[in-house]
Amino acid sequence: MRKALTLIELVLSMMIIGIVFTVIPRLVQSMNQSAKTTIKEEAMYNAMIQMGQIINLPWDNNNTQNSQILSVTNGNLSYECNTTSGYRIGGFIGGRNCIEPIGVDYNASTITGREDAEYNDVDDYHDTNITADKNCSATVKKGLYAINTTVTYVNDPVDTGNIPLSITPKAANQSSNTKRILIRVGYGADSKHTGCITSLEYHSFNIGQIQINSRNWN
Repeated sequence: MRKALTLIELVLSMMIIGIVFTVIPRLVQSMNQSAKTTIKEEAMYNAMIQMGQIINLPWDNNNTQNSQILSVTNGNLSYECNTTSGYRIGGFIGGRNCIEPIGVDYNASTITGREDAEYNDVDDYHDTNITADKNCSATVKKGLYAINTTVTYVNDPVDTGNIPLSITPKAANQSSNTKRILIRVGYGADSKHTGCITSLEYHSFNIGQIQINSRNWN
C-alpha cells in the first residue's frame, strides 16, 4: 500500500488548491458587488417613486381644502398678495387667487409631518421614513437600504440674473413660499454597507391649487 504522493499528484494538488484560493475570493467579491448593485437600483427606484408622489400633492395641508395661494410669515415681499384685489403681482382675472373670497385669509401651516391619517400634502412626508444619519445610512431600523425625506421652508428665490434656489432652512416658526424636499438614500443596517447612494432634491412653491371647471355639452 502506497504511503506517499507522487510528484505529479503533488503538483496537481497544488494547482487545484491555487485555483480554489484564486477563484473563490473573486467569486465572493463578484457576488457581493452584484448584491450591492441590486440594493442601489432598488433604493433609487423607490426614492424616485416617492419623490414623484410628493411633488404631485397639494403644497400645504390648507391647500387640501382651499385652492388659494396661502399667506406666509417670512417670505420675500415680491411674492406678497394684494389684499384689495386678491391677486399676486403678475396675476390675472381667472388665474390662481391669493385670497378667495377677498378678506378670507389662510396661512401656510407649520411643518411637523403628517397632520392626519393620510399623506395628502407635500410636508406630510417630512421625517416619516427610516431614520438615517448624516451619511444617509440607517442607524436604528433594519433594512437593506434607508430612504429619509425632509421638507423645510427655505428663502424664496429672487430674480438676480440666475435665480438661485436656497438650501438654508427657515426657523421652526417661520414659513416662506418655498419648500425644499430632500430625499437621501443610503444603505441599511442589514446590507453590510454604509454611506450615501444618492440624493434627490426638489423645490415646491406656494402657487395654490389648479381648479378645472367643467360644463355639460348640450
